[in-house]
Amino acid sequence: MAMKVKYKIIVIDDDESILRLIKNTLERSGFEVTALLGIDSIDICTFVGFDLILLDIMMPLDGLEICKTIRNKVDVPIIFVTAKHLETEVLDGIKVGADDYIKKPFSIVELVARVKMHLRREERNKLNSRLLIFGDLLIDEDAQNLSIKNEVVPLTKREFILLHTLASNPHRIFSVEELYERIYPSESDTQFRSIAEYIYQIRSKLRPFSINPIKTQWGGGYCWSVD
Repeated sequence: MAMKVKYKIIVIDDDESILRLIKNTLERSGFEVTALLGIDSIDICTFVGFDLILLDIMMPLDGLEICKTIRNKVDVPIIFVTAKHLETEVLDGIKVGADDYIKKPFSIVELVARVKMHLRREERNKLNSRLLIFGDLLIDEDAQNLSIKNEVVPLTKREFILLHTLASNPHRIFSVEELYERIYPSESDTQFRSIAEYIYQIRSKLRPFSINPIKTQWGGGYCWSVD
């Protein structure tokens, strides 16, 4: 079954009402939100695994100090949500590594728009990694996953190797023997028919999206062809 990609956001603020407002707003927009009512110390593990960080500045443990400490250790957007309006104070945030700031009081429409803007920018930056893109179908070699229309399609390790081998060489016909050598060690006694079984499983997982890029060739073999 396909899984919807859900961005994870951490929000830290010492104002409980603001924290609740941000959390509820972002969750209604489809994000997974972790909300912390201030923190007593800076532990990098607190910030690992998130796609975006929202920080208040004016807290007992200053948001500027938090940002300065974690900036070189987390490679995700950091946005300040702050009551500070002076240009010099805003520049202080940028200098320690913040990507943006939102002034309190803020519009929830603006909040969601800013968050989405930065996440889209991150997606574009990630395209520099080893990706294969065919319309709505995206194969990420680094993450070893397949996604279609922003939904992750779970594949086994050998299914992914088989899929990636074909997709990396569009229109090239691979024999069963060639594909066998890609996914099994030479001493394996598994029969060649398992390749057909893997192809069947991959096609079954693509069928709900009405996509069938793996073509069977007359005389044996397979190739990748997206019309």
